[in-house]
Amino acid sequence: MKPVCLVLGAGAGIGGTVATRFAQEGYHSCLCRRSDQKGLDNLVGNIESEGGSASGYLLNAIEDNVIEDLITSIESEIGPIEVFVYNLGAQTGMKLLQETTHKEFEWGWRMA
Repeated sequence: MKPVCLVLGAGAGIGGTVATRFAQEGYHSCLCRRSDQKGLDNLVGNIESEGGSASGYLLNAIEDNVIEDLITSIESEIGPIEVFVYNLGAQTGMKLLQETTHKEFEWGWRMA
């Protein structure tokens, strides 16, 4: 059984790269993102075409119990999670902190 890595925020940038790297190192990478099913499927397909092992999950991580339910599902179907990468967050724009409104800051923080 391969070790399992769960990557929240596995998009086209850092998260996708991290998930790909873990797959290259022999892990089964579980990739999660909140939008773009096609992009998620492509990333999983790319990992598998290079000989890696991966699965994709489209979900909104800030909804109640979503992460807990996902972990339970992965651990029962694939195996225990050895690595958990929390790569969530949102930019509020290119502003100085003192120019960022409370609402903008809170929105970015909720994503993290």
